[in-house]
Amino acid sequence: MTLLRLPLRVVLAFSLALWACAGPGASRPRAGAVAEGTLDSENIVLAREKGQAQGFDWAPWSKESFERAQREHRFVLVDGAAEWCHWCHVMDETTYRDPEVGRLLRERFVAIRVDVDARPDIAERYAEWGWPATILLSPDAEELGKFRGYLPPERLLEILHDLEAGDEGPAVAEEHRRPGAPLSALGWISERVTRDLDAAYDADEGGWGKRRKVPMGMNLVFELHRAARGDEAALERARFTLSQQRALIDPVWGGIYQYSAAKHWKAPHFEKLMKYQAPALEAYARAYALTRDDGFLEDARRLARYMTTFLAAPDGTFYANQDADLNAHTPGAPFVDGHVYYALGDAERRKLGLPWVDTHVYAETNGLAIQALCAMNEATGDAEALARAQQAADALAKTHVLPDGTVRREASRSGPYYLADAAALGLGYARLALRTGEARPRELALRIGQRIVDTLRDDATGAYWDHTADPDGVGVFSRRRQSLPFNVRAARLFTALARLTGDGAWSARAREALAGVASPKNLDDEGAWLGEFLLALDEATAAPGEASASARASGGEGRGAGDAAR
Repeated sequence: MTLLRLPLRVVLAFSLALWACAGPGASRPRAGAVAEGTLDSENIVLAREKGQAQGFDWAPWSKESFERAQREHRFVLVDGAAEWCHWCHVMDETTYRDPEVGRLLRERFVAIRVDVDARPDIAERYAEWGWPATILLSPDAEELGKFRGYLPPERLLEILHDLEAGDEGPAVAEEHRRPGAPLSALGWISERVTRDLDAAYDADEGGWGKRRKVPMGMNLVFELHRAARGDEAALERARFTLSQQRALIDPVWGGIYQYSAAKHWKAPHFEKLMKYQAPALEAYARAYALTRDDGFLEDARRLARYMTTFLAAPDGTFYANQDADLNAHTPGAPFVDGHVYYALGDAERRKLGLPWVDTHVYAETNGLAIQALCAMNEATGDAEALARAQQAADALAKTHVLPDGTVRREASRSGPYYLADAAALGLGYARLALRTGEARPRELALRIGQRIVDTLRDDATGAYWDHTADPDGVGVFSRRRQSLPFNVRAARLFTALARLTGDGAWSARAREALAGVASPKNLDDEGAWLGEFLLALDEATAAPGEASASARASGGEGRGAGDAAR
């Protein structure tokens, strides 16, 4: 019997009733529901009914795993996956349970699964390939091929057979340092990149890019920054986009979905990531401050409410994300995909259960949350938002920040020291200090900023490495990179430190970092994600006092109002 031709609510009720009616001693059917029109080959419910076991074991990301590949002359398959990712779940339940895929990976490969949320360096390296990203490596861990998104079994088998047949081509060692720009070119680069951003704007639907619609929060914050200086066209772009992308805000629980899989905003993909919640919250809050549109205020409140409920840890810190689907991590329970689940009301959802929440407390995502809650307070006077930012900051100071200013990604985790974590959390402390005038967050921000300079700066470029040397890194992963997004965030921290201290050396470091990564290739790789780079340029090229004046132009109130009008 096929359930896919029935209306979604009927499918869901029928499937879950079968599951619930099975007695405690009975073998419960693998019930569930997927969206109408889902292909059988991509249907997790049907895949689970087959009961196929995975025919290989994932190896850990470790030096030993890479050494084994070299010793046994095995190719390496790296599966860059995210625990919240719908298409990662589909590939796990279909492709990786295919018997022939399992045999080939077991006999000829070392297959390594890496959680991209746990490894910001891997996430940044392969962001263009989306999740899941399938990376094929030589036995020496040099790249042979990179493949984007879900691969059905027949496609992955074709790729693996081609590799075995020697059709992969030579391994290419990627350059780890790209020539940047001279400091004198930053003004020209700002003008050119601004034009590129404007050219990517979709006047029909709002947002940037036309293949699918993504809530690019920092692009919107940059548009509002321009609008605060009198740019009416930027204000119209921001207002229109914020109104259009409202379709991605969950009307029941709040929170913004990751993207719409269409040229319009009404085909949501239901993952909820802090990396999207925080910039969206800042954008809606600043839009309210500039326009006094109560609709934007309500949007901001719905985002903040989601962050401080569903993604809140007991100690006041924040979790990383929430899954797109229900029971993707629980094979014995009914799988319900996000299209079906999020069409339900609050009571219906809660009766089924809550989608899995990633309870890792990462310094990077917490830094973003603190920044956004500070912006919410600046724009709206919301005292609760500031209190939640302070609570998270106080807890993280005890668990994630070492006495020398080193920032751990997680409280109990050693390993590489990541620029992504240090810059985001440092900027969170700096913005909290600018907002409250308190000494403790100021001292933490300065300590973190100095540690970044002492540990990660590349004197040859003035830019910063993504992380310290990885003791488990081999081949392509032994060569550190200087990524534009992480350097942008570091530059913004440095500029905030200049505002806190009046020390122009911090602004100089910000400009050097931005020039160091402002290569044409780096900028091209960002596509339309250019707003935060432009914000960082604007902040770094203004004297500390000028940045504060610009912030006040956005309509914020109090100390550090508007925080550079982002």
